[in-house]
Amino acid sequence: MNKKIYLLPVFLVLLLASPSFAQLPVSLDLPKVSPKETRSITIGYTKISFEYSSVAVKGRKVWGDLVPYGRIWRTGANENTIVSFSDDVLINGEPIAAGSYALHTIPSENEWVLIFSHFTEGWGSFFYDESEDALRIRVEPKDMDSKYEWMKFSFDNYTASSVDIALKWAHKKIPFRVEIPKEQTFAHIENQLRSLAAFSWHGWYQGAEYTLNNSYKMEKGLAWADRAMQMEKNVQTMTMKSKLLLATGENAAGLELAEEMGDKFGDEWRTHYNMGEIYQLAEMEEKAIKHYSKALKMNSNQRWKDRIQAKINSLKSSTP
Repeated sequence: MNKKIYLLPVFLVLLLASPSFAQLPVSLDLPKVSPKETRSITIGYTKISFEYSSVAVKGRKVWGDLVPYGRIWRTGANENTIVSFSDDVLINGEPIAAGSYALHTIPSENEWVLIFSHFTEGWGSFFYDESEDALRIRVEPKDMDSKYEWMKFSFDNYTASSVDIALKWAHKKIPFRVEIPKEQTFAHIENQLRSLAAFSWHGWYQGAEYTLNNSYKMEKGLAWADRAMQMEKNVQTMTMKSKLLLATGENAAGLELAEEMGDKFGDEWRTHYNMGEIYQLAEMEEKAIKHYSKALKMNSNQRWKDRIQAKINSLKSSTP
């Protein structure tokens, strides 16, 4: 018999009987009273996420008691509450770089301090160090009619470039706003136009549409609209370039392109509807009504007919 195998049981008996082994701490991994939660949202291309241990009221007085005023709080239970941003963002107008941060707070009755710390590996706020702050902001707490038994982070009032976030617990919420700078979204779009999206007019059209809808870098959008039209000259690409020409002050060129579109695709209701929009942008109400009316006569879809009629009525009511 192998001596090593024969001696192993003897070794284990001696080890278990030794005083030093008996003093080693052995902990069970028990279910936590404060459950771990993850909340996230993607605004534009930017992901915002929270990872935290929620905590319950359980009949206790929370603010100013369980959570004392004027002292730093871990903003949850157990390990640090972590907030992560996939891109650079603005929090209540203040810039913070992409990355993960521990969220600490200093509550008070009328004002809270929100602290985003670079040190994310702590347990609670016991080892918080102000020198590791990435950002501090001051916010006003708000009373709520409804009660949140468990602490939560919520998202509200979404737009293409911002979201309102609030910490909610008991009868209070602590709101702040996260905004994604337009240059971040624009950079993502621009990078896509160096990939597969660049091989179709649709990609260039969509990029141009973003600049028009957001009134951002429209000169670049005009170049993209031109690229889309070079790839395929259709009602959509011609309309987009015409609108961007108007938006960048080149009214004559924009209206000339709209007329060219009318000559080329005048048998389509969508052409006249788009020309109505173009002339409306140019503040030429009579011509806008004329083309909307043509689109209305050519259209058989009731939903679109109602939409077009509403535009005509709105223009007529605003025309002296």
